[in-house]
Amino acid sequence: MKISCKCITYGRVEFLEESLYSFLNQEYEDEHELVIVNDYPLQKLVFDHPRVRIFNLDRTFETIGEKENFAVSQCKYDVIAVWDDDDIALPNHLSNIKLYFKDCKLLHWGNGGYFNVPNLTSITQLGNSGIVYTKEVWEEVGKHSLENAGYDMTFTNKISQIKGAVKYAYPPPNEISWFYVWGGRGYHMSGQGTDDGSKPNVIKRHSDHVEQQRKLGKIPTGTIILNPNWKINYKEKLLNYGTS
Repeated sequence: MKISCKCITYGRVEFLEESLYSFLNQEYEDEHELVIVNDYPLQKLVFDHPRVRIFNLDRTFETIGEKENFAVSQCKYDVIAVWDDDDIALPNHLSNIKLYFKDCKLLHWGNGGYFNVPNLTSITQLGNSGIVYTKEVWEEVGKHSLENAGYDMTFTNKISQIKGAVKYAYPPPNEISWFYVWGGRGYHMSGQGTDDGSKPNVIKRHSDHVEQQRKLGKIPTGTIILNPNWKINYKEKLLNYGTS
């Protein structure tokens, strides 16, 4: 199974480097790639690896849905794995996708790890975090809607209308491979709610936050050579799963 891992990012190098490290450490023999789309014009991300392709854009997309559609359109393979820049995949994640992504068009993780810094606990129904779908069904439902927060729910709801299209995977606790990370991750879109016109949209709020952090010297600009690393041993966290 050939898999394209799709990662969109904006001004979050520290987290992206952990996500990139997660990809590079996959124990997977079939063809796979990581597509990173960066639309923070003040950063040019660089990492030289045959399986990693980075698109640095000089403009910021108006909606996350538009950014997602651009990212999917750049993927080589039909199987698309959502690879968020602030979540963590263990080395068996692509192998789990190959194991569970069969006879469906959209795969949800029915259980996984909830890493609420610094503790790892179990979680059921990871929602749209780490979902896997086909490029074919993305086109079938009209691609991602041009929305911000909530665009992913719109997308998965459309797929769920197709009979037999959705499947849930339930790996055993010691074989889970996707950690939904919360806490200590800065600006988290899932906590911002949908745009209703009562305040600036998610794109504006996030870019304002990044600009504030840049002025404080906490966000680098210019050409940035990525340094893949894990700041925490997530595999060790899994060994102690349920005890923290």
